[in-house]
Amino acid sequence: MIHRFKAAVAAFSNPSLVKTTKKNFRSLQNRISALESLSRIDGSLASALDEMDTGFKKKPNRWERISKIADQALAQGGVASGVMLEIGGRRNPRNQHFSNFKYFALDLKESTNNGVQVEIGDITDCPHIPDNTYDFVFSVDVFEHINKPWLAGKEITRILKPGGLTVHSTLFAWRYHPCPGDYFRYTPEGLAGLFPDLDLIHKSFDYTERRRNMIGTGSSEVKQDVIGGWRENVRVNYAGKKPS
Repeated sequence: MIHRFKAAVAAFSNPSLVKTTKKNFRSLQNRISALESLSRIDGSLASALDEMDTGFKKKPNRWERISKIADQALAQGGVASGVMLEIGGRRNPRNQHFSNFKYFALDLKESTNNGVQVEIGDITDCPHIPDNTYDFVFSVDVFEHINKPWLAGKEITRILKPGGLTVHSTLFAWRYHPCPGDYFRYTPEGLAGLFPDLDLIHKSFDYTERRRNMIGTGSSEVKQDVIGGWRENVRVNYAGKKPS
């Protein structure tokens, strides 16, 4: 493996072989340095790190895990159809999965590239949305980016119809990734605590990707050491129902 990375650096150092950037070249150099250090430590640890890099791929992917929790919560809560709001659905809307629902998205910016209409708004303060509007409110990887999540919890509760359901998947442990901001991490109890007026349907940790090597890009890129960049990745899931 070390020889392959050295060959890659040699190629990147020669513009006639391949186009590159200083950032890519620096990333490869860091990885080579880490691998060379790794070659000097116990072989069993090296094998364990290799397994960490690939083991999570043998399990259901992230969306399969999240959507299963959402589907089970909807079934348990008796919410099969209606009007749905996805918070932060601008770039990767989940409208196709929830095809039984009339889909709306709320985000800080609009988008015309994904085939869905996105309303501009802040979930911590959205007075333009009437009370009791949605049967289902959903988000993935949003709550860590909300600077006042307790206000988001109140607004979601307000705009849910009586008997409506909300499902959220966010982070307990993950590298810093401001897009545009990165503010909080949650335990299952902490996430559920944002919705004190809802009946608990589900709360859980998800350790599937715990030891995956997450390096990041741009301003959130993590400098690698002998065991990689970032290897503490744990998700949190929550589902709650508004009393009828």
